[in-house]
Amino acid sequence: MGILEFINKDIRAENESRRVIVALRILYVVELLAFIMDISLVGVEALKVFPYRIILLFIAGICLFIFTYHSNTVTSLLLFFLYLVMWILSMIPCFGWSAGMQNYFIIILMLCFFATHSRPLYKFIYAGIVLLVRILTIGIYGGIKPVVTISSFSDKCLQITNISAVFISIIFISYVFSQKEIEEESKLIKYNNKLKKEAITDQLTGLYNRRKAMEVLKKMELNPRYASITMAMGDIDFFKKVNDTYGHETGDEVLKFVADAMRDNCSENTIISRWGGEEFLIIFLGSNGDDSFVTVDTIRRVIQKSDIKVKDDTINVTMTFGMAEYDFKDIEETIREADEKLYIGKNNGRNQVVY
Repeated sequence: MGILEFINKDIRAENESRRVIVALRILYVVELLAFIMDISLVGVEALKVFPYRIILLFIAGICLFIFTYHSNTVTSLLLFFLYLVMWILSMIPCFGWSAGMQNYFIIILMLCFFATHSRPLYKFIYAGIVLLVRILTIGIYGGIKPVVTISSFSDKCLQITNISAVFISIIFISYVFSQKEIEEESKLIKYNNKLKKEAITDQLTGLYNRRKAMEVLKKMELNPRYASITMAMGDIDFFKKVNDTYGHETGDEVLKFVADAMRDNCSENTIISRWGGEEFLIIFLGSNGDDSFVTVDTIRRVIQKSDIKVKDDTINVTMTFGMAEYDFKDIEETIREADEKLYIGKNNGRNQVVY
């Protein structure tokens, strides 16, 4: 088993937060490594003055680390708080005030808010208790000198070691306890975007649906930005016969092919929507009727000449279009005009563009 697997190992107790337990294990490792560095910098003289205190605290840290594999979250968290407070208060007289042991209270403060599942009021109460202990620590130990002589260089190294351990712990706590929320928020944003997209997109063809097309047209009605707008209503000729002969699955493939043909031959300033069934509405933004007619007729000819292969079947379809220019007065009237011209084309033999 690797180190990461060992640290991430779940606890035996059921319904417990593995995230909190794993965080505590990492914090124990960070603090114990800082402990070893502090002792190394001060030297064996510190062991001579406080041998039992230092050895017992180090052994207690190891035992509490092991205990996280067998305890529940609340107990492990409480024991970590008590251990860290005892370590701070015991080591300040050993290393002196300037070593920065008192900064470890910040770790306890952060865990009060991130790792506890209490109500906000209780979290503020816990924070108040930590603040009170911190103030009392200043009153009792503020400015105290180390019990052994420490060189200026070693004193600076002690400060660097402890402040680094505190910063690493803060960064780790912030990452571990915010990462899940960030991931969840990111998932929620992606899910909302997906729902938004599904609400305006035809699932079969990937084109905009009728709702989105009307939304675009309503916005243009309120704030016209283009000098000219043309609409083309298109319908696949004899589409019911395709479904009846080859089945709805084949009919779906024909709809997809037609949608792709429209996409491939229209510019970026074109809104293509599946209006309903085998009907499509194309909105040409900034394009007059004559220019739009050329594009629509190109689409019609591409579809007419194409062989649509579905499994063992080869299908040929045609489309009829009706076109109308929008006069920036009545959207529904323009759509109705395009639809009427579509049916004129249907009645006059299909496979044509009526403008």
